[in-house]
Amino acid sequence: MGIPELKKELHSYIDHADERFLKMVYAMSKEYKGSDIVGYKVDGSPISKNALSKRVLAASKRVKSGDFISEEEVEQEVQNW
Repeated sequence: MGIPELKKELHSYIDHADERFLKMVYAMSKEYKGSDIVGYKVDGSPISKNALSKRVLAASKRVKSGDFISEEEVEQEVQNW
């Protein structure tokens, strides 16, 4: 389903929704709009734009300094699991 179809279907849900549904959608929308969450960590916890930027910069520095393992090393580790 594309974005236009998704919006149309959501509008239909909202047009026919009861008060409980509307309050849930409103609360979720308000939280989403006021949030700087851009993703989630592996454990399911949210990550902010600022925290993600810091992680990306730290990872970039590690790679530039040679602090990483090769694909071959990863494949060897996987075989030992």
